[in-house]
Amino acid sequence: MPKRLPENIGRAVQIIRKEYGHYVQAKMIRNKYRLFEATSIYDPEAKKPKKITRYLGWLTEEGMLIPARHNDMKTRVFNEIAKSNEQKIKELEESLKNAEKRAFENGVRKRKTAKHEIDILRALSMNARITTPELTKITGLSKTAMNYHLGNLEKRYDIKYLLEIDIEKFGYINYIAFLKFKDKKPDYEEMKSQLEKIPHVQAAMITKGTYDAVIFLVVKATSEARFAFYKIMNMVFPEYEVDWSITPAYPTFGFIPLRDKFFEVLKEKVWTRTKERPRPMPDEITEAEYNILRAMNSNACADFTSIDKEINGNIGRSNYAYHQLTKRGIIKRATISLHKTQAKYDVIFIMHYTVQKDFSHTSDKILLNIIHEEKQQFDTYSFTCDITSPAGILLISSITREEGIELQEQRLLGETKGIKIDTLIITNMLVGTLDNRLFDKEITRQYEILISEYKYESKNVLPKTE
Repeated sequence: MPKRLPENIGRAVQIIRKEYGHYVQAKMIRNKYRLFEATSIYDPEAKKPKKITRYLGWLTEEGMLIPARHNDMKTRVFNEIAKSNEQKIKELEESLKNAEKRAFENGVRKRKTAKHEIDILRALSMNARITTPELTKITGLSKTAMNYHLGNLEKRYDIKYLLEIDIEKFGYINYIAFLKFKDKKPDYEEMKSQLEKIPHVQAAMITKGTYDAVIFLVVKATSEARFAFYKIMNMVFPEYEVDWSITPAYPTFGFIPLRDKFFEVLKEKVWTRTKERPRPMPDEITEAEYNILRAMNSNACADFTSIDKEINGNIGRSNYAYHQLTKRGIIKRATISLHKTQAKYDVIFIMHYTVQKDFSHTSDKILLNIIHEEKQQFDTYSFTCDITSPAGILLISSITREEGIELQEQRLLGETKGIKIDTLIITNMLVGTLDNRLFDKEITRQYEILISEYKYESKNVLPKTE
């Protein structure tokens, strides 16, 4: 049985056979593969074909032909062809290697990009006025790369910069009104026009479910609150029969952004110097502080020098006022809102307590649920609060999948006992906006309670994922 030729030698022999059109054979002679061409010519004397064997040269281990001294043009042509073929093979192999490398690098780059974007979104959520050098230190990106990612995120999610303001510092409290129209109900434009002119209304939405509309209000935390509610109920929808259910809301996660219209109410908290009141009360602010709150409420990243010019203040006044308000806790933080999240639904889950004892035994599950990072780019819930009528918890979530509502309900019901759930799908925002961002869960009240009271380990609260 003939010995099998090495791969490179065998490939060269096949190429030579094809190019020469004759039988070509390689033989191992003196430790080299030597190439012979076998052909025949007609011998007129013998009157029959005569076999002729011609030595072409020897082959290197790479399959390159080293021609014999008597080599003719055919051998030179073959070498050119062989070189060309070898080059094409090498180029193809290199191309395949590069393609594999690019695929790998693109996969790594995509994962790294996703991580960089999450880091950026979380940093901006916690402090929208963070500097570029601080962001580059957090992410490890260059300044150029950081600016690219930031611009891309701002465009993709339509990021707005706003303030998170602690209204309780001014003596105000959040309330939620649930509306059910008995007979007919107003259309979208009518509801919008009546609600948006009321400065106490910070957000309002049309809902599908137990209630037809939900309104988030900010009013004084005094006995005067009920007069504000009477006034509002008389002002809006006077021609319709409406059942109103109003409850205080005690925020536990996230917040409802304040409208600019609210500053008409907040104006009453601006201190005016008098002989009897030489200094502001704890719940009062100066006019400069009021102006900066209003200016930054719609653009928390506004340049302080520009704000000084806008409010006709001295250079540096707005910077000073901002830091004083932050120090007093009136400004919790400059933050962001993602206005484009590709959510299919915004949903309100109202969890009613049915058996308080059963709920208490599993309340840690709802704490875990609230700070669970199912959506990497923004929080699972944009806002949660305790309510008293009905007694329970209200949660607002953006759902990105068709089956997401049912899955979220099942999760809440499956993990938490002693509750029932009313689900309201938000079909239209009438007034204001919701806030979607990516909050640092390790500084939330939920995280603190899980660690300190329920003795959870950090890895079981916020498991680290690649």
